[in-house]
Amino acid sequence: MRKQSVFLVVYGVISAFIAFLAVIFICLRTLHWSLPVAVLVASIFALFFFALSWFRGHASVEIKRIASKYHLSDKDLAEITGMKASDFPIYNNKLQLILPKRYWPKILDALQKYEQERM
Repeated sequence: MRKQSVFLVVYGVISAFIAFLAVIFICLRTLHWSLPVAVLVASIFALFFFALSWFRGHASVEIKRIASKYHLSDKDLAEITGMKASDFPIYNNKLQLILPKRYWPKILDALQKYEQERM
């Protein structure tokens, strides 16, 4: 669990850093804003991208953890989430999340409800 939380933080920090650099250069070079305003706007974007990346990483880890814990097949995942079995390919006993990331909260919510029912 510790390894996963470190991964989530590192993933979020890298994403935030890239967003910060991109926005700071856009604000300074293209929009010709002052440095304090550019840093403020870039910091807000960096916080947003950190949160977004952290949640995506968290959702991925949780979905895979629940699927692994309960030995769910692609058909089981499709039944629980109401999606197609082909949306959940499993290679080498590992779930591959090929669905667009916008569906991950829906999948995570369905699997967490499934986990609550099983407890």
